[in-house]
Amino acid sequence: MKRITIRDVAREANVSVTLVSFVMNAKRDKDGNLDCPVNPETAKRVLEVAQRLGYQRNFAAASLRSGRSNTIAVIPNDISNKFFAGISRCIEDRAQSFGYTVFFASSDEQPQKLSEVIDSFMAHNIDGIIVAPCTGGEEAIEKAINAKVPVVLLDRDIERLDNVGKVLLDDIEAGKMATEELVKKGYKKIEMISYTLGISSLSLRESGYRKAMMDNDLYDNAKIHYTTYGDAENDMERIIKDAVNRGVDAIFTPTYSLSALALSEMKKLGLKTPGDLALVGFDESDIYSLYATTVTHIVQPLKELGEKSVEVLVNMIGGKPAEKIVLKPAIKLGGSTDKLK
Repeated sequence: MKRITIRDVAREANVSVTLVSFVMNAKRDKDGNLDCPVNPETAKRVLEVAQRLGYQRNFAAASLRSGRSNTIAVIPNDISNKFFAGISRCIEDRAQSFGYTVFFASSDEQPQKLSEVIDSFMAHNIDGIIVAPCTGGEEAIEKAINAKVPVVLLDRDIERLDNVGKVLLDDIEAGKMATEELVKKGYKKIEMISYTLGISSLSLRESGYRKAMMDNDLYDNAKIHYTTYGDAENDMERIIKDAVNRGVDAIFTPTYSLSALALSEMKKLGLKTPGDLALVGFDESDIYSLYATTVTHIVQPLKELGEKSVEVLVNMIGGKPAEKIVLKPAIKLGGSTDKLK
């Protein structure tokens, strides 16, 4: 079957090939309108004809002509992670509004895999990259920067890289907010469970926790239990039992996965929250509804994080300077931090 070409669309719509090219290659503005020097009614007719004929753009040819592929790459640590799954949808929707197709790949917190994924995307002439960097991933990211590929760091910072876009949460404030909510409810023996990933977001949440404990003269009670990403499920029983045996009355878990694991282990051990252990978790989750009490947790502005990361990247692709945007967290109160009488 003969492939429908741009000339077929032009002939059917009774316009020039150049005009069809303008319409088919135009990006959309923030309101979804075509950004091209063509009468809107004419552009609409061209799009309707193209759809009726089944015309598909030849992206490879367009990329060769323009040097752009109208594609961006998004590389989280794990696309199945609740946080990144939610934010990825926001990224995809916002990118589509600018006329970009999004490709996803996970780094699995492995620098070598991150490097291979970035190499693959660059080989396919990707226009820009949004990445949540893993520990040791600086070299892979610098490879993209040196190749003049715009990069935006999402959720995790690498301080020494100042020629990249950055869209981050105020993680120190998130750690403080969680801890101070527990202090406000009268808890004093407050401990934290974290990963040994060495990533900025967790380190800063830990700093926020420590600062809140110090500001409230509770620093002697401060303790952070560490586990690895792969061993957390096995370690959680030991950590929870140890905390309860030492009289700890509240814990803060700074990621969704740690929050889910802690709640699950407490349920297995027959512990109540609050009562045996109060808890502040992180991120929204349907799993919280499975417990007898609602869960107090830090809320990240997923939609804004996703949309801002795309907007910063698109601006960089267009030649504008990199931006750093830091967004504020919120807290959603539940029964898990209630102080029992």
